[in-house]
Amino acid sequence: MSCPMYKDFTRECVEEFEEIIYISNLDFCDSDRYKECPFYRHINEPEKRCEYADKCMNDISIRETPFEQIMECANTYCFTENRVNCERYKVMKAGKTVPESLGVDGSRIELKT
Repeated sequence: MSCPMYKDFTRECVEEFEEIIYISNLDFCDSDRYKECPFYRHINEPEKRCEYADKCMNDISIRETPFEQIMECANTYCFTENRVNCERYKVMKAGKTVPESLGVDGSRIELKT
């Protein structure tokens, strides 16, 4: 079974997250695992996501981050109660600007140049 957003070899989620074409694996879109995709979940399960997910998902999508790593991060933090332990969440909750290079665990992520 394929993702319903994957039609005619085009991912409709790209309309919301323009850069994901560079990091997502098309094989994943054409598999039963599509419901684990953070981009699919972001669009189709808004009630379950972190209130700051819009910013983070767009920040993450511009990096050369492996898709599996993005998926693990989203499924560990963004769509769980564990979001309160995310370093990016903490900074935004405090009303501060989040450096794009800040990872969910507080590590620094190298950005695409």
